Amino acid sequence: MGGWSRSAVLQLYRALLRAGRRLQYTDRNYYRRAVTSEFRRCQALTASSEKEDALKRGQFFLQSRLGGLV
Repeated sequence: MGGWSRSAVLQLYRALLRAGRRLQYTDRNYYRRAVTSEFRRCQALTASSEKEDALKRGQFFLQSRLGGLV
């Protein structure tokens, strides 16, 4: 996604929550709480490189079909 921006983060957050609806082998409520807590933790990041890394990790998790959970 060309750079860190509020809209990029919100798109990733929504996509991860939407993908969590298809979970079969994991508790959906646990998954939702884990995604929310990770985004809240990353909210405090200040360095742009850390923000980019966190965004890339989230995108990879989504592209790898939630780390194999789906």
